[in-house]
Amino acid sequence: MLVLLLVLPMYSGCATDGAPRGDAAGKAPQAVLKADDLLIVDCLLPGQIRQLGTGLTYVTARRAVKTSARDCAIRGGEYVAFDRASYATALKIWLPLAEKGDVEAQSYVGEIYEKGLGVPPDPAKAAEWYRRAADKGYARASINLGSLYERGEGVPEDPNQALSQYRRAAGPNGPPFKIVLPGRDESEQMRKEIAELRKQLAEKQTQLERSQRELENLRRSLEQRRGEVEGERRTLTQLRKDLENERANAQSSTPSRIRDLEKSIAEREARLEAKDREIGGLRAQLTRLESDSAAQRDQMAVLRKQTADAGQPSANTGPEIELIEPELTVATRDIQPTRVPVPTTDRVALATSDRVTVIGRVHAPRGVASLTVNGSDARVVSANVFKTQIDVKQPQERVRIVAVDRGGHKATFDFVIRRSERTAAQPDRDDRVGIPRPRQRMNFGNYHALVIGINDYKYVRQLRTAVNDAKEVARVLEKDYGFRVTLLLNSTHYELLSALNDMRQRLTEKDNLLIYYAGHGELDQRNQRGHWLPIDAEPNNPARWISNVAITDILNAMTVQQLLVVADSCYAGTLTRSALGRLEGGISEEEQIRLMQIMAQKRSRMVMTSGGVEPVIDDVGASHSVFALSFIALLRANAGVLAGQEMFQLLRFRVTARADRVDMRQVPEYAPIKFAGHESGDFLFVRR
Repeated sequence: MLVLLLVLPMYSGCATDGAPRGDAAGKAPQAVLKADDLLIVDCLLPGQIRQLGTGLTYVTARRAVKTSARDCAIRGGEYVAFDRASYATALKIWLPLAEKGDVEAQSYVGEIYEKGLGVPPDPAKAAEWYRRAADKGYARASINLGSLYERGEGVPEDPNQALSQYRRAAGPNGPPFKIVLPGRDESEQMRKEIAELRKQLAEKQTQLERSQRELENLRRSLEQRRGEVEGERRTLTQLRKDLENERANAQSSTPSRIRDLEKSIAEREARLEAKDREIGGLRAQLTRLESDSAAQRDQMAVLRKQTADAGQPSANTGPEIELIEPELTVATRDIQPTRVPVPTTDRVALATSDRVTVIGRVHAPRGVASLTVNGSDARVVSANVFKTQIDVKQPQERVRIVAVDRGGHKATFDFVIRRSERTAAQPDRDDRVGIPRPRQRMNFGNYHALVIGINDYKYVRQLRTAVNDAKEVARVLEKDYGFRVTLLLNSTHYELLSALNDMRQRLTEKDNLLIYYAGHGELDQRNQRGHWLPIDAEPNNPARWISNVAITDILNAMTVQQLLVVADSCYAGTLTRSALGRLEGGISEEEQIRLMQIMAQKRSRMVMTSGGVEPVIDDVGASHSVFALSFIALLRANAGVLAGQEMFQLLRFRVTARADRVDMRQVPEYAPIKFAGHESGDFLFVRR
């Protein structure tokens, strides 16, 4: 990958490349334990010696648990080390308990047959063992059985049966479920969705303009009718005075004159009454049009927020200037993002610091001859991208970008950087997401976070924003949400596994845990196994990579209630979103609160990733990755309680639209983690 003057996007995610880049900041662990000692194994503990009465002692049956290799050894247990050649011992450990009716063991045996651990993969046998446990009400087995029905593995493909198992896991009165069909190319699907939203936005704009023209015509007609009515009233008043005068001077007045006046007054009164009715009709029509226009503006605001981008550069014989950062807004009554390259003084970028990074691209078929920003030359690099810094010295700092192509054609792009008193941590009320925290006291449990950020890799290409992402996520979670945060920066293989195991040992079912990882990821295409890369990871040598399977096993051994992995990288091995109960739009706030209360009582194991298996963007000139920018903004915008799935829906559009601006494909994903013990529910972000 070619890096050009810090301008082109940097990539993190499921890829590694590059040569060694110097030493990392992390220190080697002083503990004598090996990292493998911290991985989860199937452990068969020895029986306990018990005494019955005063003269009889006996040994209880051996007990199976999932725990770390170190813990198993300390307790005198028997296990086969993680990721070795044979997993046959795992089945020997759990099968006897499963045959005796232990539902947890039955579910584990099902997983062994589904994964093919020490035995040939046999989804039909897996389904049989899952069904035994599910029929006894074991939620994890219901989730796994539903997944088999959804995919048609070991059982006939049956979406209705899948939904039935998911509902069984959620329990009565739980949220609704819906089959989510994974697209062959979700990135392309997202681009189509955004294109469709832009089309809808253009149609709404046309409707709004038509309504506004009708509204203006109607207002003019109303004013005209009001003028006519006022004239009629003045004439009628004069006629009534004339009639009074004629009646008062009966001697000089003639009966015909009085009759003519009375007739004229009656006609004028009828005409005035008709015009009053007409004005009433015009007022009603005006009210309806104003209401329709307001509704159309609201719909446009929603569409604009969803697309996070409006319009494309117009055709021009000369060069065109596209601004990538900062995001512009059009200074109208409803300030909304836009990227229209037609010169205008109404384009505004909001700034909360004294220096703003400006990144853009020049579209010039004839080639770029020169580019200036506020009169100073700016260097144009690969793909005609440019980057510069603007010092914001005034409340409104004007910026002019001028591009000249080799044919002598010139394009100008003007905008204003306006100082904003509003910080990103204090969004406008209209930008709020989620629902207000319920007034009645609700116990959501204790919240903990393990936040990991790695920039300074020793042996693979270094990243730029991962550490800053981790620091800011940790700060927001601690300050705004009351999380107890453990922050790991540039951590080694051992340090990362040690921190995960520390969480496993300390936290209980009264706790919730968020794990945030920002760093390199690698996907093994042969077995579709994803890995996180600590600072001491080496390319093409997985010895110090941490597989998603190992992480999933640690998560499965945790007793926490809600667990969410947020990976600004890849995470292989998830269920579909069908297994996630949905908070449908349109339901009342009271119903949302009721469903959230139910979800909060269920064991959930969710993962939110910044993209699929494609590389994800690390840097487009900002201090955070594309994914982290949106994730942090939504955390700040939360009005009180925000479900993970709602955050995902909002974040997915924002990230995809931002990636589109630099011609990248990046579509976040959100799903339950397979084989991690997910039962139902969702992760809830609760502001304090």
